Amino acid sequence: MSEAEKPDLRVVESVPADECGQSAGDEADAGPDDEARLSPREVRFCDALAAGEPPCHAAELAGVTTRTGRRWRQRPEIQAAVRSRLNDSLGSARAILAQGSARAARSLVDMSDGESDATSPKVAASRAVIESATNLTAVQELEARLAELEARQGQQPGQPGQFRRKP
Repeated sequence: MSEAEKPDLRVVESVPADECGQSAGDEADAGPDDEARLSPREVRFCDALAAGEPPCHAAELAGVTTRTGRRWRQRPEIQAAVRSRLNDSLGSARAILAQGSARAARSLVDMSDGESDATSPKVAASRAVIESATNLTAVQELEARLAELEARQGQQPGQPGQFRRKP
């Protein structure tokens, strides 16, 4: 897969415009049961978007018009379903990288001890696995902390740390 074909893993609504020239709308929070109410076509649309298809192609794969795909893409339950699929994919990637990071670290140690040949590709691959696992874990931890802070701030209006408007 070339760089141009790789999916943008940012949240759907933050992608400015697709190759059809359409932009995503603002998002409202969707409830947890919203995805259960999606039709089979909407599910195919979400799956295609999460797989990196441009919205116009995702609509075609779902058997709907580009205009319908544009409208669907603005719905909170569609955005939540796509985000859920992307988060699942990132969770799987994180688990695979976490498992591989122990082997990568062992490989680096073996190469530094002279127990195995230290070739440039092996060193680069081992470092990439360790760095990627570390970065994905750090991002996940930051997201959890941010969600906790946002929840805390929402539950305690007027507490120190919140922004207040001047009268």
